[in-house]
Amino acid sequence: MKPRAAPRLGILHDDPDLTAIDKPPGLTSISERWDPEAPTAIDLLWRLWRGTAADALRPHVVHRLDKDTSGVLLFARHAAAQGALRRQFRERTVEKHYFALTVGIPSPPEGCSEISIEKDPGRPGRMRLARRGGKACRTEYRTLAVHGGFAWVELHPLTGRTHQLRISLRELGAPCVADLLYGDGEPLFLSQVKRDYRRTRGEAERPLLGRLGLHAASLAFAHPTSGERIRIESELPKDLRASLKQLERWG
Repeated sequence: MKPRAAPRLGILHDDPDLTAIDKPPGLTSISERWDPEAPTAIDLLWRLWRGTAADALRPHVVHRLDKDTSGVLLFARHAAAQGALRRQFRERTVEKHYFALTVGIPSPPEGCSEISIEKDPGRPGRMRLARRGGKACRTEYRTLAVHGGFAWVELHPLTGRTHQLRISLRELGAPCVADLLYGDGEPLFLSQVKRDYRRTRGEAERPLLGRLGLHAASLAFAHPTSGERIRIESELPKDLRASLKQLERWG
C-alpha cells in the first residue's frame, strides 16, 4: 500500500514566535485517534522547520480548524508565545473572520446567532444543542449574496466552540454545503444550478465543491512579543472560487 501523499503547506506568516499556515481542506490540524497515520498540519510544519533547523522544536498548538475547513491556522514556536496567543483566544480578543457557502438562505439574513451547545453522547465527534446549560455560542453573520438556493455568508464568531459556525448555520436554516454532520452532506454540482446542463456521456459529473463549504479567511491579534496588532489573511481556495463563479453565472 502506497503512503498517502502529503499536501503542501502555504506559509502566510513566519517569525521567531509564530507561524501561520494556509491549511488546505482534507488536512487535520493534529492527529486523530481514528486515523493516526494521516498527514497532519502540525507534522508537516515541523518537517518544514527541521528542513532549515534540525533541532527545531515541535510546533505548539494555538487553535484548530476542522479537517475539511480551509484557511488560516496558527502555531506558536515556543511555549511563551503559545501561552500569550491562547490567552487572547480565551479572552476573545482575537478577531476571526470566516466565509461559508450554504444550502439555503440564513433566516434572518443578517444578525447575531446565540445558541448553547454540548457534546452529543450518542455520536462521538459531534455536538448538539444543549438540553441544559451547555457552552454559549455567539456568532455575528451577514448574507453577502444569494444564488438560487445557495448563499454566500460572512461569519464573525465571538466565541470559539467546537463546530460553532456549522451548528449556528444549521439553526438558521442554512447548513454548509457538504456538511456531513449538520447538513445533508451532499456536494455542490453544476447541474444543480445550470438549467441546460448536459453531462458527457459515459462520465460521472464531478462536483464543484465536494468538501465542507467553510473557509477561515483571517485572524487578527496582538503579536505575543511586540504587542503590535497584526492581521493574517487567506485567499479563497480554488474550489470555493470556482463554485462562486459558477453560482454567480447560473444561480
